[in-house]
Amino acid sequence: MVTKLFSRKLLLVYLFLSTLVSLVFVYQNTRPNLLMSKNTTYFLPGQHNNCLWIIKLDNNIRNKVGSNSEIKIGIPQAQKMGYIAGTIEVGRDQTLILAFNPPGTKKDRPPVIMTADYSLQNIPIKSIRFRWIQSSVITVVMFDNKKTCIDSRAVK
Repeated sequence: MVTKLFSRKLLLVYLFLSTLVSLVFVYQNTRPNLLMSKNTTYFLPGQHNNCLWIIKLDNNIRNKVGSNSEIKIGIPQAQKMGYIAGTIEVGRDQTLILAFNPPGTKKDRPPVIMTADYSLQNIPIKSIRFRWIQSSVITVVMFDNKKTCIDSRAVK
């Protein structure tokens, strides 16, 4: 009787553990892919193409509509100026939305909102171009390393 009760409890423990392991595997396989990592510094060519501007993310951004992160845009060498606060969010149809308030003293300025299509990108994103109203002139290009950012100047 004791061995039958013990074996039944053992089977229940095995069932619980196998269910738990299965749920972990299912969660890992269904979790959206990482688009942009909070551990990566993204470089911007900037006005003079010197790649001093950077973007830091507060959170990871995953391939799921609504996934977002607050961002800080700035030049670390000129920290006296502070940084520009903004956000990046995943929109519908594999688009990213970049929104930030332009620097200045006016409080009632509307935010700058730019979009980028990442449907043809390899994930995680290494470089991406945000455009303002699909313009080819007003853009923000982000690179995941400074060397690529600097090398992109030679292409222009």
